[in-house]
Amino acid sequence: MNREIIEIQGKLFQVVRKFKQERINLDIEDGVKTLKQYYHCDTMFKSQGLLWLCNEIKDIEYEETRNQ
Repeated sequence: MNREIIEIQGKLFQVVRKFKQERINLDIEDGVKTLKQYYHCDTMFKSQGLLWLCNEIKDIEYEETRNQ
């Protein structure tokens, strides 16, 4: 999948979907939660007149091991 990656406050997010802000009514009960569930996203932003549905790309910590 070739999806757009954005950086916000030092964190990376994979963009799943963008909507024009005026097309979506978030005033309904649980509107944000419902959108995030439907598109399987963990984060939503408002910017540039758009709603951005995204998934955060988590940093992983690992320790390299050697096989002997």
